[in-house]
Amino acid sequence: HSNGRSLLLATTQSKDAFIYDIAQLAAGNKNPVSVLAVPDPSALRSRQWHDMYMGFLPDAEQDRFYGAGTGGFHVFDLTDVENPRLLTSVTGVPGVQNGHTFTPTPDGRYGLGMPEPTYQHSPVRFFDLQPPGSEERTPSVVTGSGIGAWIAKFGGATHNHEIRWPYVFISAQDDGLQVVNMTDPTRPFTVGYYHTRQGPMLYGDGERPSQATTGNIYDGAWGVDIRNADGLIVVSDFNTGFWAFRLEGFMGWNGNDWGMPNISSAQFWDDGPNLPQTIN
Repeated sequence: HSNGRSLLLATTQSKDAFIYDIAQLAAGNKNPVSVLAVPDPSALRSRQWHDMYMGFLPDAEQDRFYGAGTGGFHVFDLTDVENPRLLTSVTGVPGVQNGHTFTPTPDGRYGLGMPEPTYQHSPVRFFDLQPPGSEERTPSVVTGSGIGAWIAKFGGATHNHEIRWPYVFISAQDDGLQVVNMTDPTRPFTVGYYHTRQGPMLYGDGERPSQATTGNIYDGAWGVDIRNADGLIVVSDFNTGFWAFRLEGFMGWNGNDWGMPNISSAQFWDDGPNLPQTIN
């Protein structure tokens, strides 16, 4: 957190996400310091979070939480940890009942989302989180199909993604590692890929016929992460295990080199978000 606290965000079988102060946990206090409830789009539906991301937004001087869960994708101001404030909800998206993965660009302008379940034929959707008129009310609501979309192949489905602007690194299950350029989020395009999964495309019987009509999409590249210091890309694959990659010309990442805040899922907290940040 920008105030120096080390926080743990966790979900259980409950409908809420719990925020713990690591220093308090170490001292024996197991109680959460804050609770994040999913905005309830319908009183008739159960609520839950899936994946989440938290990062500092320098221009707004806010710590923000980006959560994928019931109804879609939600953004909270967590600058005051004990008093979360809902800023934006992305709901009413065709083909998205609930959110699985939600990742913002370093400036917080755009968000990338995958639905839960990550069903076959479902693309990564690109949303403008600050559409015209959104500044007039808080919380704002973003609806519709988004401003852009990307999928490796028609019969595929991705799982997780990491943004290092302008690149999106995607663990695309059957399609392995995929790297997408989103300089223009309305027209994202593939710049690199590697098939980590062995065997024929969509090989095997699908375990969930309602989510995949052709073959088994829930296999292959599952997780992806990036080491900012030198650009190392790592992938976990259900079949083949651990992979490490280099992308030609990508020898490290600092958002300032791209005219962006130096903010990603890997933070340089030794310097603090408001101070000059150095990659060693």
